[in-house]
Amino acid sequence: MFSKSVDRPEMPDGARRARRTDRQPMTTTARRLAAVVSGALLAASLAPLAALPGSAATAGMGPVDETNGFPTWYSDGTVRLQLCYEAGKGCLVEPPNPDLPASYPDNFPDEAFWFAAEASSGNLGLYEAALEAAHANEAVIDGDQMGFGRLRFRLDGLQAGQSYTITHPYGVHTFAADNFGEINETLDQGACAPNETTACDWAGVGAGFLGDYRAGSTATFLKQVGAPAGTIGDINTARAVTGAPSGNNFVRVDGPNAGGPGVDTLTVSTFTVQGLIAEGTEGGPSTPDLAAASDSGRSSADNVTNVTAPTLSGTLPAGTTGPVELVVNGGAAQAATVTGSTYSLKLAPLAQGRHTVQARAGALTSGTLTFTVDTTAPAVAVTAPFPSTPSLDNTPTLNFSSADPQARYECRLLPTNGDWDPTCTSPKTWDAQTNGFFTFSVRATDTAGNTGVVANRNVRIGTGTGVTSTARDFNGDGRADLVARDSSGVLWTYLGNGAGSFPNRIRVGAGWNVMNSISATGDLTGDGRADIVARDSSGVLWTYRGNGSGTFPTRVRVGAGWNTMKNISAASDVTGDGRNDLLATDSQGVLWSYAGNNTGIFPSRISAGAGWGAFAVNAAGDLNRDGRADLVARDASGVLWSYMGNGAGAFPARVSAGAGWNTMNAISGAADLNSDGRDDLVARDRSGVLWSYLGNGAGTFPTRVKAGGGWNIMNALS
Repeated sequence: MFSKSVDRPEMPDGARRARRTDRQPMTTTARRLAAVVSGALLAASLAPLAALPGSAATAGMGPVDETNGFPTWYSDGTVRLQLCYEAGKGCLVEPPNPDLPASYPDNFPDEAFWFAAEASSGNLGLYEAALEAAHANEAVIDGDQMGFGRLRFRLDGLQAGQSYTITHPYGVHTFAADNFGEINETLDQGACAPNETTACDWAGVGAGFLGDYRAGSTATFLKQVGAPAGTIGDINTARAVTGAPSGNNFVRVDGPNAGGPGVDTLTVSTFTVQGLIAEGTEGGPSTPDLAAASDSGRSSADNVTNVTAPTLSGTLPAGTTGPVELVVNGGAAQAATVTGSTYSLKLAPLAQGRHTVQARAGALTSGTLTFTVDTTAPAVAVTAPFPSTPSLDNTPTLNFSSADPQARYECRLLPTNGDWDPTCTSPKTWDAQTNGFFTFSVRATDTAGNTGVVANRNVRIGTGTGVTSTARDFNGDGRADLVARDSSGVLWTYLGNGAGSFPNRIRVGAGWNVMNSISATGDLTGDGRADIVARDSSGVLWTYRGNGSGTFPTRVRVGAGWNTMKNISAASDVTGDGRNDLLATDSQGVLWSYAGNNTGIFPSRISAGAGWGAFAVNAAGDLNRDGRADLVARDASGVLWSYMGNGAGAFPARVSAGAGWNTMNAISGAADLNSDGRDDLVARDRSGVLWSYLGNGAGTFPTRVKAGGGWNIMNALS
């Protein structure tokens, strides 16, 4: 597979390198380079290389061999490869007379390789990645030694003028096919040639080694699976490989007819490889890698994590015992823990952004791991066109987007499809639903594994109401809110953030101190917007219509005589007729379910039973996710109970939510506060701290989130 004639960087007029674009061997005359080139002219000739993408480097090099003027080896941090030029050792090139020992300059090839890998199949005539030694004028003359890293792409059978993207072990490149349907590109990096005063910069050759996959990192050598002993591959037999620094142990060509007529993708996964392990050397520690528990990224090869204090680990070759140190971001060395043939170290917390780390054991240094710490979760927004509400379309469509182009999405539809769909894409259309209230939810996750806040959109299908986990959404953003009145009589709508807190508020208005009961709920008037009910000091009950923007500009008079009731609480549908209702306890301790009629009044009622006089009752949405509205009630001893509705206005079963709730001086059902599809509570303690108690979908509230202090200035909370 390997070609025995390898073009080297050309310098017309004794200076500038040129890439070879023809497919025929170049003549000796065309390759000729004067042995002596001025330093200034050479610098000018290499200037165009700076315009190429930043390249990855080798991990180190050996001393220059005095017998031939070339470095004895280059290392990728895991293995040292010697310059391969002797007969019978599996080298790509051999001395002119292979029957005699190699000697400089009489029996020495004009070019040789520390590393070379090639792949070909179908339209891919040649992919080559190499680290090459050569002579400037193709004659073995001492003083003409030069070197470079090379990437070569040769394809045919393509469509003229069309663009083709080549994904390969050392990066991604895009080229256009010429008028003959061919691509013939050679990229040489780190090239150097001697001048009259300075030898070739061999460290610069290694620093420019192979590709733009991640500038400033170590580019490891490809290694064949099952490579012969003492080598990293065989030049005669193509095999699968490992060790691609990009994670791409293949060459893939994407573009029109890349794989043949009508086939737009060609993938080649086997390579011939030349790499002779340097005699008398041991490999260094492997390039560090993020430990599995610290690699939160979408792929184990993307080196992105949201773990700020990650653990790094690696391996040691046989014969290396340590100690091992890690150098993070060029700082002071940190001792790693060595266990058998592995090493590991948990780093101190790192800042957001890019970081580098190398391992070293004695004089041997590994390749460089470059990784990114990213803890910023992507935001997602529901976008136009929005599904109408109410809607007669039983299969409405949700559109959404994120500023992160790499974000992936999950969707769900409450209450019917509570599990997150991990393959959601915009637009998302759900299967047919029955009439009722629904909440479309979407969240985004980035490549580092950060999941953002859930975005919601409430939709009412048909004319029904019913139970919804975002019933108390007063501004239409899909997040449950609450209302509170301060000591001056101003009513405020506090907007939930979908995580259990209420960082922003909207002023509803003053004068609400004439009300001695205020309760928040869902839609009582049939317009798809959440409302509140309030009783004034004369005993008149009012339904205040929400406008979907957090205020309540108009009201409906429910009726007088409600001053005989205590614990008035607006509720979801407790009677099973598809309309939101009201709960109230009379002076005799009887609990009544008042059936709403979608106009804001409650013309009929159902007795839920006696004995409720000792309880502080609050409607609480659907606590056990059975589609029926429930309530919470605290008894005189401080035990909180979740009473499960039967959909017929009564609450025959209960679950204890725990004791000690008498330390709270305000408790209110608050729908789904943290966007997990389970209804929650808010409660204020005696010090004025407001807590969001997160429901578990079974009627209890095992965890809580602090929403903030200073809430003791509020004398009504719902």
